[in-house]
Amino acid sequence: MDNNLPSRIDDYLDQVFGPYEDSPAVAELRIEVRHDLLERLSDLIEHGIGDEVAYAQVISSVGDIGSTIRELAEQERAQEGSDPRPSESATSDAGAEADRPASHDEQPAPEPEGPSWAIPEGATPGSEWSDSESSEEKSGDSQEDSPGGFSASWPPNGRNDWVNDVTQIVTTNLDAIRTQVASALEEVESALDSAGGWENVARQVQDKGKWSQWKGSGIFFAASDLRDADFHDQQMPKGRFAASRLRNANFSGAMLAGSKFASSDLRGANFSRADLSRANLSTCSLRGANFERAILTGTSLTCADMRNIAFVGTIFTDTKATYADLRGARFSDCRMEGTNFTGADLRGANLDGLVLTNVNFSMANLSEASFRGSTLRNVNFRYVSKKATATMVFEDTVMDQVTYMSLRSTGSSPEGIRVEG
Repeated sequence: MDNNLPSRIDDYLDQVFGPYEDSPAVAELRIEVRHDLLERLSDLIEHGIGDEVAYAQVISSVGDIGSTIRELAEQERAQEGSDPRPSESATSDAGAEADRPASHDEQPAPEPEGPSWAIPEGATPGSEWSDSESSEEKSGDSQEDSPGGFSASWPPNGRNDWVNDVTQIVTTNLDAIRTQVASALEEVESALDSAGGWENVARQVQDKGKWSQWKGSGIFFAASDLRDADFHDQQMPKGRFAASRLRNANFSGAMLAGSKFASSDLRGANFSRADLSRANLSTCSLRGANFERAILTGTSLTCADMRNIAFVGTIFTDTKATYADLRGARFSDCRMEGTNFTGADLRGANLDGLVLTNVNFSMANLSEASFRGSTLRNVNFRYVSKKATATMVFEDTVMDQVTYMSLRSTGSSPEGIRVEG
């Protein structure tokens, strides 16, 4: 990674957050946004994206965050009884900066584009909020600042309103992301077809001497048309299948650890008993795929379409299913430890009778999801909407205290839960 990229991100954040730098809440948000951007930048570069392209994608992913920052500062200053507008010095400095012509060494900050789906995962305004008495209930007690720097009465109009607003932003932009992913896949397919077909592109890659760089590191089938192919029980660690047509392909019992399937059409594919440890299936279409007793340890399923899949005996250990579409998915007799469902769409999903340990549902849509008879330990429900939790099914569900308080932080008090300890 170019060592100048972090400082360029800092320069960009200074311009966006600068007018409200006197707000502790905004300062906290800036730290979390910076962490999120640097993490995403590192991931993109690690996956072979060029520095400049990765930087542009990271900056555009922020979207129009200005209004969120302004509203956050206004709410905090309203609590303090101060003017919610930027300080006069900050405004004049910003105006003077705008009037001053840019030097040859300076480059204007890029305009944010695209959906504002980069909601930080770390501590945000309200994260220090507890279930204790509100400031209004503490008659005679002075209001002291909380450990996070916010007054005891933060957030102003009730924490649940703020959480619901954030959840609505996330839900809206997730739909936009999925639309963009689907559109991008169509463009890739169209471009490959225009170049003479998937097989022709793969042949051209090999003819240009690219084959040698893959030969020692795994089977190379990227950009190939392998519909209905039979790979059952084959040993193919680190196989390259990215951007390929693999509908109804048979990988049952195959050894596919570390393989790359990103952006492939895998509808109806059979991965039963397959070892997909550390494999990359992000942005894949997987509807109708079979993952019975598959091993998904460390596997990436980010933004994958897995609607209505029945996972039977599947191992989800440290699996990354962030922003995945899992509507109507059914998890039966599955092992689930360290699984990350941040931002995933799990509406109507069935997770009955499971033991979930260190699972992250932050910002996920869990409307009508069922946890009947399940045991949840150290499970995170942060930023799940109160409306969604009101429709979730908890009957004979066991939780530890940490999980239960995470669920309560959404503003909901569901019944049918037994709290351990």
